[in-house]
Amino acid sequence: MSPSMTLKEGAWLIADAHYAHYNPSLYEFLSSVLDEDLPPQMILMGDIFDLLFGHAPNSIEPNRKMVDLLKRISMRTEIVYLEGNHDFGLKRVFGDSIRVFERSKQPLIATFADKSVALHHGDILQGAGYEIYTAWIRNPLVDRVLNLIDTFTGGAIIRWLEGYNRRKRPCYRIEDFEERAKNRLGIIKKRYLFDIWIDGHFHQNVHLKFGDIEYRNLPAFACSRSYLIVKSANDGMEFVEVKDRNGI
Repeated sequence: MSPSMTLKEGAWLIADAHYAHYNPSLYEFLSSVLDEDLPPQMILMGDIFDLLFGHAPNSIEPNRKMVDLLKRISMRTEIVYLEGNHDFGLKRVFGDSIRVFERSKQPLIATFADKSVALHHGDILQGAGYEIYTAWIRNPLVDRVLNLIDTFTGGAIIRWLEGYNRRKRPCYRIEDFEERAKNRLGIIKKRYLFDIWIDGHFHQNVHLKFGDIEYRNLPAFACSRSYLIVKSANDGMEFVEVKDRNGI
């Protein structure tokens, strides 16, 4: 059974910021937000960091500034973190300051008014090869061994991973995304009960309707420097996209 929680009025949904020293946009935004302007709840939908593995200390130190900022914010507002494929093992990083949901604990089923909202990073139904890969990279022993090799090679593995990530294009359009989403939702709705499915991962920023199911793929903060705010509406709820005022 999926874990559940209550989604709060005014909650922020932020996805795919891919924070790193070479991509500080989320840090710049969050560090500029005054305490009185913080939301009552912040839902981080995965890939907030470009490279953060809880069992690999060498991946933690380069992200320390952002980790510390999120811990400070968590003292003033509730933060819920759904792990992505770039950031996992985060309970070792954040302890009890932030409520972390591993991939195996997703979707997180949230309620708002009379709506049931399923929250997932988005990397679901990606095929057998992906499932093998994602289980392998989340293995604590594998992470520790890679961290040890990285230490003995003067950071060669972390540098290689950073270089690989920096060569990737985070902002792109998937031409047949609506059809893919329809097929995925057709399978997912047989497994879980929800009115609205929200995910990130794909960086598409789209709102689709399939029968009585509403689907939202979140904007990638790394691309648009925007996020969604949960609001009450006549039909129960709505999502308002807001751009970082310091963004492009």
